[in-house]
Amino acid sequence: MGFGLIVFVLVIDVVLQMLDQVLSKGLVTGVALQLFIYNLAWIVALAVPMAVLIAVLMVFGRLAADNELLAFKAAGISFTRVITPVVLAALLLAIGMIWFNDQVLPDWNHRARELAASLKRAKAALVLKQREGVFVRDLGPYHLLIRHVDEETNLLSGLTLFDTGQPGPPTTLRAATGRIEIFDEGRYMRLTLEDGEYHRIDGDDHGRISRGTFGRQVLHIRDTSRDFSGYRSSYRSDREMNVSAMLAGVDGMRLDNERTIAAIDSTVDAFVRDAAESADATDLAERGRRLGNRIDKQWSLIDTRRRRANSYLVEVHKKFSIALACVVFVLVGAPVGALTRARGAAVSVAVSLVFFFAFWMFLIGGEELADRGFVPPAVAMWSPNVIFGIVGLLLTRATVLDQPLFGMRQWLRRRKATP
Repeated sequence: MGFGLIVFVLVIDVVLQMLDQVLSKGLVTGVALQLFIYNLAWIVALAVPMAVLIAVLMVFGRLAADNELLAFKAAGISFTRVITPVVLAALLLAIGMIWFNDQVLPDWNHRARELAASLKRAKAALVLKQREGVFVRDLGPYHLLIRHVDEETNLLSGLTLFDTGQPGPPTTLRAATGRIEIFDEGRYMRLTLEDGEYHRIDGDDHGRISRGTFGRQVLHIRDTSRDFSGYRSSYRSDREMNVSAMLAGVDGMRLDNERTIAAIDSTVDAFVRDAAESADATDLAERGRRLGNRIDKQWSLIDTRRRRANSYLVEVHKKFSIALACVVFVLVGAPVGALTRARGAAVSVAVSLVFFFAFWMFLIGGEELADRGFVPPAVAMWSPNVIFGIVGLLLTRATVLDQPLFGMRQWLRRRKATP
């Protein structure tokens, strides 16, 4: 129930973001569904740990409210023994999520990005926006010049079009405004011209020119090169790579940096030797300036590689950290559920949202710091698990020993005793 609830909330957000984009590109239902399915991967990766927290809170809250935990204790069954099978189940789930985050999530993220990029290729206005004021020569038999493109509404302004589909000189059409519509998954485009005029030269007699005006002219363009379904990209970002690929990339960047540093050292040593033998101060100063500029560029390249290597390591640790949050949330959720003694789902969902929001803020903040090189990637990604794990162990210890933790039990008793 918790998993379904979290997935539903996140899916609604994704659907609202995708709905306008999908409808505006003339996609068939199957393609839209494929794009939606690929976007489910990151939703599942987030929803599973949060669902574990909701479930544990509900179960132990109900056990405490029904005095089942008290009955266990009276029978000699400790709280630690009660949560042990839950921790083991969460550990098995975490192992499954590690596999999912490493093998399934990167590929689905990659396919989702490919589809998103294909949609941009299929939406001609997004392509034409980059070519304002330049003749577009890849629209079938038409050559098109556009002065302004509104990529949100597909509205074109200041159009000049040459139709080369007929023998003889091309027909020239000019229009104040126009609109591009996409159909058949990007293979067919309909260009509507409004408030324009045309110029046609007779193919047999080039001295005869026809001229006329029109209020609306519709052109049908077949262009199979814009079929987005065949688009593939070999590039993968850090969120589209598995652990082995990222670790190999980190090793390669470290090796490149070592080679670059060695090259800098050898260049500087050569310059120092030449400077000791040179008597021309002006020439030496100019060579030193060029060498300094070259070294600055090399160090900039080294810093870029280091930041990219950090981003890879952050993603590697994040795959494990989010998965093992299932175990951490059991350690937090079980004692909190026992203390709150809540029967319904509302309290469990609310408390889990607070904990997960705090966990996610720690994770995002740590990722930002690690990407900038302020903290090591391992520290940044594992600190939320360590902090929440310590809190969970303290709460579990307090529940096992039936001792107050920072006055929490007394506060709960006073709240229940208040009419």
